[in-house]
Amino acid sequence: MLKTLFAMAIALSSAYLVPSVAIAQSLPTPFVGRLVDPVFLRGIEDVHLEGDYAFLPCREGKRLTICSIEDPANPEVVSSFTHPDLDQATGLAFNGNTLYLNSLRNHRLLVLDATDKSAVRLLGSVTVGEPGTEGVLYKVAYRDGYCYAALQNEKRLFIVDVRDARRPVVVGSVVVTTEDDGPFSVLLRDNYALTGTLFGSRNRLAVVDVEDPANPRLVSQVLDPVITVVSGTVVGDFYFAASSYRNALLVFDIADPANPKLAAKLVDNRLIMPNRCVASGDRAYLPLGQGGDGVAVVNIADPRKPKFLTSFRDPVMKKAYGVALRGDLLFVGARDGNSLVVLDRRKLEQ
Repeated sequence: MLKTLFAMAIALSSAYLVPSVAIAQSLPTPFVGRLVDPVFLRGIEDVHLEGDYAFLPCREGKRLTICSIEDPANPEVVSSFTHPDLDQATGLAFNGNTLYLNSLRNHRLLVLDATDKSAVRLLGSVTVGEPGTEGVLYKVAYRDGYCYAALQNEKRLFIVDVRDARRPVVVGSVVVTTEDDGPFSVLLRDNYALTGTLFGSRNRLAVVDVEDPANPRLVSQVLDPVITVVSGTVVGDFYFAASSYRNALLVFDIADPANPKLAAKLVDNRLIMPNRCVASGDRAYLPLGQGGDGVAVVNIADPRKPKFLTSFRDPVMKKAYGVALRGDLLFVGARDGNSLVVLDRRKLEQ
């Protein structure tokens, strides 16, 4: 009798244990590939995808690094550009194989030729703002021969004529705030440059009419206590942006870009200091900054009612900053992790 009971107990425990082990072994991991390099990926500021390459301005590393992502499971460094004119690399914009790269502290805009990804070369550069002063030059956008660059300490959006790549010239500027905040991000929509500010007792999304690049005009602004840093992407008529210091996702209705409206704000402590946002379809992804070390997923099926879904955190993404999206792949750059991580975004929700 005892032998029979013992055999039954073994059979029952096996029936429950074996499926548990199988489930644990089959849990999906979102990791597709990763690359860690304390030199070439030091202090990644953003992630930009063009063709089979990821372009990574590295702030603390004072360089622009180009990685091959042809095989997303095995990203590789192709080249890294450094130059005496480049200190902390911040903003980056594209015009085919011509790149426009902002240098933070000496407030210079560099024009680069990236036709040969293994040997990027400098074509020209120009000081943005008052020569001889220390500036804080953040993001840059490009369109139709002009760059639009945000200079924080001078509180101005500058317009640079880059049609002659070897001789870029500043042609206009406009004050976007008279308070203690300063411009950070630039997003072009129709004839307007939507400029987000930071580091103020209150921050804003300022709208600048740039139809005439030599004579930009401030036409409107959006103010809200939740706005701290505006940085993100557009889907349809909505601008999805991170607000770092408020642990928030902001949604602006920009159907009329001259008069954007704050359509929604999701404030959630699980959104740990997000600095960027990328969106596609009904999902938005926000890299989690200091202390977050990962990426959050937000449901934006109804842009006016965004909902937190989940987050994925891992030490390899320490102080995640840059983020880019291609198909089902999410590319995350970690500033303190010195890493480029490729994730399967479908598995983030599993």
